[in-house]
Amino acid sequence: MKTYLVKQVVRFAHCDPAGIIFYPRFFEILNGIVEDWFSDALGCSFGVMLKDYGIGTPLVDVHAEFLKPCFLDDILESAFLLTYLGNSSAKFAVKCYVSGHLNIKAEGVLVCSKRDLSASRPWPKHIVSEMENFVHSKPIGAVKNELG
Repeated sequence: MKTYLVKQVVRFAHCDPAGIIFYPRFFEILNGIVEDWFSDALGCSFGVMLKDYGIGTPLVDVHAEFLKPCFLDDILESAFLLTYLGNSSAKFAVKCYVSGHLNIKAEGVLVCSKRDLSASRPWPKHIVSEMENFVHSKPIGAVKNELG
């Protein structure tokens, strides 16, 4: 089982006037983590999936819990893993830390779909073979801090 780890700076564009991550911007950050996971860990960018395979991966369900605020210039360390992999869907969990403290946790469902979003379709086999490496059997609350 692998966990995809990513670090990023909380930027001014992510924050409200008080310098705290504005929650709608967190969902943009979350989508960026998913997009980077496909590209970096699975070797198949969103662009390649659209152009070469005619598929997209819309986020059809998402839940987030904001445990502590994240501030401008914080280093957000995020751990991404899959909790379920189906024929055309996948459930994921993300835990976001600042200085070793859990600040945000999120869960979501991705669906492999036709480019026009008219119907789901099976994940391509070569993507599934990579995705399988990230499936954890434990729920997000049971997974230890993978960031050390």
